[in-house]
Amino acid sequence: MPVKLEQIVFSILMISSGVFSQEKTGKASSIWDQEALLGDWGGVRSAFFEKGYEFNFEYTAEVFSNVSGGGKTGNVYNGLGYASVGIDAEKILDWSGVNFHFATLWTHGVSPGQYTGNELAVSNIDAYDGLRLHEFYIEKEFEKLNLKIGNLLADEDFVGSVYREVLINDAFGQTASWSANTLNGGPAFNAPGLGLHLRYDISKAVYMQAGIYDGDVFDDANGDPAINQHGTHFELGNGQGWTSLYQIGYNGFNVSDGKDLPGWYRLGAWHHTSEFEKHDGAKTDGNAGIFASIDKLVFREQDEQGLGLFGRMGAAKRDRSRFHWTMETGMNYKGLIPGRDEDVTSLGYIYGKHSHEIATVKSHESVLELTYLYQVSPAVYIQPDIQWINRPSGDNAVGDAWAIGLRVGFTF
Repeated sequence: MPVKLEQIVFSILMISSGVFSQEKTGKASSIWDQEALLGDWGGVRSAFFEKGYEFNFEYTAEVFSNVSGGGKTGNVYNGLGYASVGIDAEKILDWSGVNFHFATLWTHGVSPGQYTGNELAVSNIDAYDGLRLHEFYIEKEFEKLNLKIGNLLADEDFVGSVYREVLINDAFGQTASWSANTLNGGPAFNAPGLGLHLRYDISKAVYMQAGIYDGDVFDDANGDPAINQHGTHFELGNGQGWTSLYQIGYNGFNVSDGKDLPGWYRLGAWHHTSEFEKHDGAKTDGNAGIFASIDKLVFREQDEQGLGLFGRMGAAKRDRSRFHWTMETGMNYKGLIPGRDEDVTSLGYIYGKHSHEIATVKSHESVLELTYLYQVSPAVYIQPDIQWINRPSGDNAVGDAWAIGLRVGFTF
């Protein structure tokens, strides 16, 4: 039986109904003032933290409906469960500057892409279903040098943003100029890769970093995600090659006095050593690309409230890449509505230019997204979202899609 959108939305809102009822009556229970809905576990959580163990549990639920255009209309539900533990080895083992991190991921639901038919994925939690071992690594601080070794997410280190991350479309996270042009998306959500990451802080604001990772996090050149569905299949070599990333940046937010208008500027590059096929069918070694990003606060209302702008451009080798170049830009306002200081309003635009050699009907795909994150409490948010998708998959014979969604996030 097909699931109706109104049934899904009603279920999500029922989860949050207690929050709204408390706001309306003005009699908020202390649970809604907590950073986590489960609180301190009767003092157990803080006791573990003092000993060096930090636990984190999150769940994100969303519904999306393609109301017109694209492949066909329809509704989907997606869920993402996340659990992690951080271990401070200095407290436990007296290992100075050493930390361990372990995480698991539970992804389930249906991809909105089966209805919208686009490549710039509607949702950044859209992933192959499964309960999987996620990140695990050891981290060591050497004054200005930071080293991580283990199963790593390169996007966590190289594509972060102050203002893009509230947007839901996946291409506002990992740039499609990298993810669409490398082997199986690279070491990023939801499939980390074995690797090593180095970061050197030249000053509090200036840094440079590099990482090298497993060339195929799926361990299947044909892109079958079932082979490494649970994150426990590790294979290096056998023609998979290696992927590496490099970046230099200046992060003015790290040295902001809380009254200025800081910016974050960075230039990065990626390279993959495996064999790729050119659009003319010839085989070639490797693919590579560059990307540059900026986040800039342009108006400060007070504290962190105000208007920020973001932009990013990326390019890859045209003769073997799906997208020759991509661009994302937009704005983000925290506290736009009086009395809603923690809410975030964001508008973003993505343009992905396909390589000329793909086909004559292929040209570009673009997305315009408007979203509003309503911070119900420190542990709960509700986020309506709307996306206009122009030329899904770059096919001008397909009508523009309209995807309307609602996301709810919980920290436990």
